[in-house]
Parts: sequence; C-alpha cells; structure tokens
Amino acid sequence: MNSPQVLRCYAVRRLNPFLGVVQIIETETARASTSNGLVWHIELLVDVPAGWGSLGGDALQKEWYLHALWSERDGLVELPTGEMSKCLRAVENSERMVQAIAENEARLPFALADCRELWLLDEARRKPLALLFAMLPRARAPSPEPRYWKGCLGREGVSGQRRFPEIDRLEAEVRKRAGFNLNKRWVTRDIAHTNGLDSAAEQSGEDAFPVYGISEEWPDEAVAALVQRYIDWIAPSLLTLPSLQDSMRTRLESRLGQQARSVEYHWRLYPKVLDVGKITAARVQARLRLSQHSSQ
Repeated sequence: MNSPQVLRCYAVRRLNPFLGVVQIIETETARASTSNGLVWHIELLVDVPAGWGSLGGDALQKEWYLHALWSERDGLVELPTGEMSKCLRAVENSERMVQAIAENEARLPFALADCRELWLLDEARRKPLALLFAMLPRARAPSPEPRYWKGCLGREGVSGQRRFPEIDRLEAEVRKRAGFNLNKRWVTRDIAHTNGLDSAAEQSGEDAFPVYGISEEWPDEAVAALVQRYIDWIAPSLLTLPSLQDSMRTRLESRLGQQARSVEYHWRLYPKVLDVGKITAARVQARLRLSQHSSQ
C-alpha cells in the first residue's frame, strides 16, 4: 500500500513584474495553484525523456506539466496535453488535488514561503533598489539570473493588472540608477519579511528593503512622484502581501479607483481588509465598467 503523500500549502510572489501572490497546494507528484482564488491550475509531475544529446539515451527526468483547470463553477477541465493525461495515475492525482483544494480553500491566503530574495542594488550606495526574484529556501537559483527590473507584462497588461501608462520611463530610470555594471545581492528573510536571517540582510537593516519591491527614495522629485504613481497603480496587487503594516494597507486601499478590475481579480486573496467599503466600491465599479463594455 502506498504511504500517504505529504501535503504542503504555501504562497509565493509573482515577481518581475509583481502581479500579486500565488497560492499553492502541493504533494510529491501534483500541485494546484491559483492567483485569484477562483481558478486553480493543476500540474502533475511526470517522467519525460532527458532530451536530445543526453549521454543516457533512456534517461528520464521529472517535469511538471499543466494537466487541468478547476473552478467551483466549471469543475475539472482537462487540457489536451497528450497521452500522459489519460493514464489512470494522472486521473487519480488530479482528483486528489481537487479534494485537497476543497479541504484547504477556506485557509486562503497561505503564508508566504519565498524568503530567498534577489535584489538589484543602487549603483552609488549599494542599497536595495528593486526586487528581481524570490524563491523557496532550498530551490535552485535561476540561471541566468534576471538582470533588469520589470514593472509590467505585455503590451496591454495581464489579467488582474493593466499596463502602467508610464512604465517605459520608470523602467529606464531604474536601469539608469542601477548603472552599467549591475550589482545584485541574495538575502534570506523570515517568512513574514520582517526580520533579516542572514548576514547580508542584517547588515543592510530591514528598513533598507523597499516594502513595495521598488525604492521610494529618489534624489529627483519627479522620479519619486513617478514611483508613487506606479505604486498606486498596482495597489490592488500589493494588497495581497501579508506583511503590510496597517498604515501601508490604508494607503493602498485609498488608491483602488484606477484599477477597479484588478481589485475584482485579487480581493479573495487579501489577508486583511481595513475598509470593506472601499473594496466593495471598487468591485461594484469594476462590474459597471464590464457591463458597459459588453453592451457596446
């Protein structure tokens, strides 16, 4: 008889650009993830050939593949991913994940686990300028490492976050301040991101790490104002961060009008809400805009 698999529930940030927090339910052979608390991506771990040119022609390696989507409204929707999706083990694993979602969904959002962070540094002062990457403590670092900070994804943005109109200028300012010879630093911080765990974090001081993933301290007042507009723009996504102080959360909750649709996408994963009325107003605004758009 197979021993029961260990199940883990945790969260990681969607970074470079920051797009919110992904919630993950994981076993040794399957995992489910959601970025909005509604639709879950179910991935299975399978054996695949090691690839062309491998010295061991019959060697296999483990890879995750997207097997199905699940939501309470639509149920389990398997994707056309080939023969591996039709095997009995795949069906059983996906059904177990659906059960795990049902048993753990009420616990959302889960605690952040990506405490190993890669920061881009300011060229002049060698202080954290922008957050490039974060991962689990024992995960393998990306190769190559990300070089530049990004604030948006796609020409129009993505689900849950439209493109910031001034992003090209902001990314250019970050590149300029980082300098030609890029300096980066890996640090490990506690799960709540309130205390440094390694010497690099302790030497920098916790206050040195920008709460919103980008430094708010700029010598040029115009650029500083630009950064504030960007933070306001992504406020609905930032509210998914569990480590925000109430003063920070109050500020972000007062900036939700620009991206009401983003609030509708993220609100189920907010760890704390200080003013329910502001969240509700933004959701109503999003629905009105959606109905107006569909009627045109």
